[in-house]
Amino acid sequence: MRLAILSGKGGTGKTTVAVNLAVAFASARATVYADYDVEEPNGFIFLQPQIVSTRVVTSTYPVIGEECEPCGVCSAACTSHALAEVGGRVLVFPEICHGCGTCTLACPRGAIREKARPIGELRSGTARDGLACSEGILREGETLATTVIQRLREFAERDAGRGAQGSIVIADCPPGSSCEVMHAAEGSDLALLVAEPTAFGLHDLGLAVRLARHLELPAAIFVNKDDGSGFIDRYATQAGLPIVGRLPFDLEIARVTARGALLMDDRRYADTFIELAAAVSGLAGRSRTA
Repeated sequence: MRLAILSGKGGTGKTTVAVNLAVAFASARATVYADYDVEEPNGFIFLQPQIVSTRVVTSTYPVIGEECEPCGVCSAACTSHALAEVGGRVLVFPEICHGCGTCTLACPRGAIREKARPIGELRSGTARDGLACSEGILREGETLATTVIQRLREFAERDAGRGAQGSIVIADCPPGSSCEVMHAAEGSDLALLVAEPTAFGLHDLGLAVRLARHLELPAAIFVNKDDGSGFIDRYATQAGLPIVGRLPFDLEIARVTARGALLMDDRRYADTFIELAAAVSGLAGRSRTA
């Protein structure tokens, strides 16, 4: 079973929900937590796993050989505009190259070879109750977040044993509704949308709902910083989506998370995530059998 934890924008408490939900599941079943917010991963701050494996993520870029006689074919074939013919020679911009290899295939003289360069890394380890944890980290200045996300899906979910009977993957997705979010969320059994009851929060929740529907993912809403206004409840009713959990607007919650502590370790909030685990399991289970 795979759960994608989404939010229309950053700062809604998505990672707070994801890490505590992962801990709630891990006490009873094999669980994998994967942090796909590769530009700013922070789940490990709370989970504190013992790191046992690190892998470098690479991408390829073209290197132009001496036999090149600039003809414009490679630059015309490059959809990411990483090649340009200027002053009788071909310039290469590795930072924007997607490593697709099209230019190598298109070159009529076979003058292009591919070279690998590091763009990020993957880290994995084990936290409490055997919780398997993985995160991707995009190097500063790099743009190929989707490449790191794709490698993390293989690393976290294949190597950590998603296929084990009864196992569950908690995918802590990037905020927003970009291509990176789609790559992290696609193929999930349920999208859990974390929202806060503000005008901006409601607007961005709508984006997350549209993304989930575009990916044909069943969805449910978790209300963070709930002030009792019913702001999100009215939208959920109109959208036909269930609200499966809430955290109150409470300064003490901010104090706990600011210390890097887990709400699961506080008796005042632990039941919220235990009940949430039961609710999303039921919804995801129904979606798999539908």
